[in-house]
Amino acid sequence: MNTELIGFVAGGLSSALFIPQIIKIVKEKSAKELSLMTCIIGIISSGLWLWYGIKQDHISMMVTNSISVIATAVLLFLKIKFKKH
Repeated sequence: MNTELIGFVAGGLSSALFIPQIIKIVKEKSAKELSLMTCIIGIISSGLWLWYGIKQDHISMMVTNSISVIATAVLLFLKIKFKKH
């Protein structure tokens, strides 16, 4: 089996973890249960993995971690948007 294919499947599943949370927050218009620190660590982690993928020229890491950075940034945006004053 092609290792890039394994990378796409693994990275795709990791990226998909954020989708149910994004849907839940949008439906409920509340992100109070989401930790701000989780969002920050997620963006940093995915960003570093993206950088590593670029440096190693791993297309699967570049694509899937780009998706993860975007998804985690959306979570952060929603956390800020729905923050209670």
